[in-house]
Amino acid sequence: MAKNDERKARIGQDFSFWQLIWFCVPAIMTNLVTSMFRTLDDGLFVSRFVGETALASIKIITPVNSILMGFSHLFSIGASTLSAHKMGEGDREEANRIFTRVVVSAGVVGLLFSAVVLIFEKPILLFLGADETTMPIAMTYTKIIYSDAAPHLIGLCLSSYYSTAGKPVMGLVSSFLNGAMNIIFDIILIVWLKMGADGAAYSTIFGEIAVMLLGFVFYAFKKHEIHFTKPKGKYIETTWKAWQAGFSQFISSLSISVTHYVTNMTLIAMLGSNGIAANSIINDLRILLNTAFVGYAGCVGPVIAYNFGNKNPKRLKRILGYNLRFWFFGTLTLTILGQLLRRQLISIFLPNPETSAIYDMTMEGLTIEYFAVPLSAACILVMRMFVALGAPKYAAVMSTMRNFVFRLIMLLVLPRLFGEVGVWLAFPVAELFSFAVAAALVYLNRDNYGYGKSGIAYLMQPDSLANTTVEADE
Repeated sequence: MAKNDERKARIGQDFSFWQLIWFCVPAIMTNLVTSMFRTLDDGLFVSRFVGETALASIKIITPVNSILMGFSHLFSIGASTLSAHKMGEGDREEANRIFTRVVVSAGVVGLLFSAVVLIFEKPILLFLGADETTMPIAMTYTKIIYSDAAPHLIGLCLSSYYSTAGKPVMGLVSSFLNGAMNIIFDIILIVWLKMGADGAAYSTIFGEIAVMLLGFVFYAFKKHEIHFTKPKGKYIETTWKAWQAGFSQFISSLSISVTHYVTNMTLIAMLGSNGIAANSIINDLRILLNTAFVGYAGCVGPVIAYNFGNKNPKRLKRILGYNLRFWFFGTLTLTILGQLLRRQLISIFLPNPETSAIYDMTMEGLTIEYFAVPLSAACILVMRMFVALGAPKYAAVMSTMRNFVFRLIMLLVLPRLFGEVGVWLAFPVAELFSFAVAAALVYLNRDNYGYGKSGIAYLMQPDSLANTTVEADE
């Protein structure tokens, strides 16, 4: 690669620990702000100004949300990893072509997704457990929110590329724009115009369209390291490669969809719609605690991918060491704070906890599930690492075991053994098993990427030697 290219690529810098943290701060803040605004939109406004029944109604559709999020990962994580590899190899033009093709493909898939959900809306909601109480609200909410699947996928794809383009701060700008639009229209539509859950759906759409338009403007300028260019065909080939790279995250979201369904059905059977409302608050607060690590992983992923494409195992080992340090001290701090501030966090959603029918179960579930934060963060970092290293099969194994096998088994077994407490135990116990799988995969691959004590990096050697080594290993 030319020295000029190396100088221009921000993800190719030789970061110190604090330089990497500073580089990732915008992405961390982006995820934090996005999660906070999403929580305020679907959680706070609906629970406070519409009611707990409305909150349960809009959460019925959560499994479908997880599937749509899975498609966004196929495009965003997979494609940005491919582009970062090409940048590390010195092929900037192909990196931009990959980006352009994937944005177009995301729009097409989004339109198809909308059509399927809207055509089969009622059967889907009945399957997900909607009853005569929740169905009316769920029906209108679903019609509105899923008419926006194409802008939603395009916006997420554009946002995921800001770090690859060397401008992670734009992700923060995008997130603030999305959140501001959401809150402003929540106030107008829910509080002032009394539009209920429908108002939350419309405000979400307005925010997602704003994010998409901002991305179009940003990537239209060729001065950025990633920008729109003539795609020159190969849509199917590029989309397929991106989907292969992002497949682990798709499996993760698909598995989450299944576990959401099983969780909802279990809660309905044991606790009724109040159980779904309580679980939605627990999920929002747990996800809020994990957002820093999701943002960090998303930002450091292109850095790892760049150095893998650049065949620089020493720098890669140093970055992975930074990840370990960030994980340990960060999760320790957040877990302690989360446990100390449980009541204050729940009171955001429930202004009168003493009279709420769901406060006690929410407090119990949150107390148990917050202990899973270090385990979840470790799994997130390891899965993103393997995707960035061009080994999505390991991330796919982790994702399948984590979100489908372990959690589904725990959801089916623990509630039968421990009742309501078993529902809340399912997540942390499943994450404990997932953490063990992640640790094993990291250890077994230590000499493939050079982060072990030996310093050997079989898969980062010149192509001829790497091919020989891989064949011998197989």
